[in-house]
Amino acid sequence: LLFTALAWGLITSCSSTTFTEYRGASFIQGKGGTLRVIEGVDFWENGDPDRKYKVLGVIDDSRGDGLISRMGKDSDIAKKAKEYGGDAVIFIGSDLELRGVDLTSGVVHYRRVTKVLVVKYAE
Repeated sequence: LLFTALAWGLITSCSSTTFTEYRGASFIQGKGGTLRVIEGVDFWENGDPDRKYKVLGVIDDSRGDGLISRMGKDSDIAKKAKEYGGDAVIFIGSDLELRGVDLTSGVVHYRRVTKVLVVKYAE
């Protein structure tokens, strides 16, 4: 039982942060929102940047819903945004995804999937 629990914990705690390129309209004039800065990347929530920006792509971050799994989420997103030339990210949404049920303990396992836009500011 202990081995099964440990193995399941490792599987559900794995994370992935992927970037998908966006192709579309040029610059958009933002209206503003709430702002946090993580590792030099602006994290816009409840709105968008208060200046002109262009969407470069979308980051999908998927990881276990436990506290330890979530600890590096913002840092991983910031690194991925910088890797693709982004100045900021705009929070789109976050959902829980059912991953399975441990039949021996009855514990339900979820993954948290977070989606953000990666943007480049107009100079």
